[in-house]
Amino acid sequence: MKIITVANIKGGTSKSTTAIHLALALSKKGSTLAIDMDPQADLSDFFFPEEPVEFFDSGNTLSVLNAETTLAESIKNSNNVDVLPSIIELSDLSYLASKDFSIIPRLKNVLLKTKYDYVVIDTPGSGSSENITSYLPASVILVPVTPSKWAVRTVAQVLKKVSEAERFDEQSKKKSVMILPSQWGTSQKQMDLLDKLRNIKSLKILEPIPKNDSIRDRTETGKPLQEGSAPWKAFENLAEILK
Repeated sequence: MKIITVANIKGGTSKSTTAIHLALALSKKGSTLAIDMDPQADLSDFFFPEEPVEFFDSGNTLSVLNAETTLAESIKNSNNVDVLPSIIELSDLSYLASKDFSIIPRLKNVLLKTKYDYVVIDTPGSGSSENITSYLPASVILVPVTPSKWAVRTVAQVLKKVSEAERFDEQSKKKSVMILPSQWGTSQKQMDLLDKLRNIKSLKILEPIPKNDSIRDRTETGKPLQEGSAPWKAFENLAEILK
């Protein structure tokens, strides 16, 4: 089982977009579970755009972490992807963890009992308990970065959080961290920034996901990317690398 956590402590870096389309691409290669660990629930909204919020109350990431429901009871399926959805109350996780710290590694323990080929975990844009919970089971930390002046520093902050997770669970394997340039254009300024990222030692920099309005538009309307299009091919290539 390959577990890929999509993470960046900065918001607006295409985490949910990456997790969504990566999960869809991986689902063509094997059984895939997408987990929404972001209280904003953008991944959940993509897969279930017409469902009311009450649809998610029967089972979600928080109810699984609280051991109120099992993973099997909580999963919903859409587009050949099993989805463990989020709810806004997941924002209480840090408080709940302060009362019962065993909640933090629970996701990892739950996933160890499953038989998926691939698991993709979406995370919030913060350094919260949701992130540490999401880092613990991962074999790969995929860090989408957009072409902003904060790109290099946010990568450094993610690496700090990964180190925290590894110290928390010293029995786990060391995580492979990969940087995914996302929404990348072709201006000289953006190419220079890409070169700067590639100069970060010991990190693997993947081929950029190009800036394309159809990625944003189709994600916002809950539609998979058009098969054969350039964005679709970019995520297919990403899935091939990560499978």
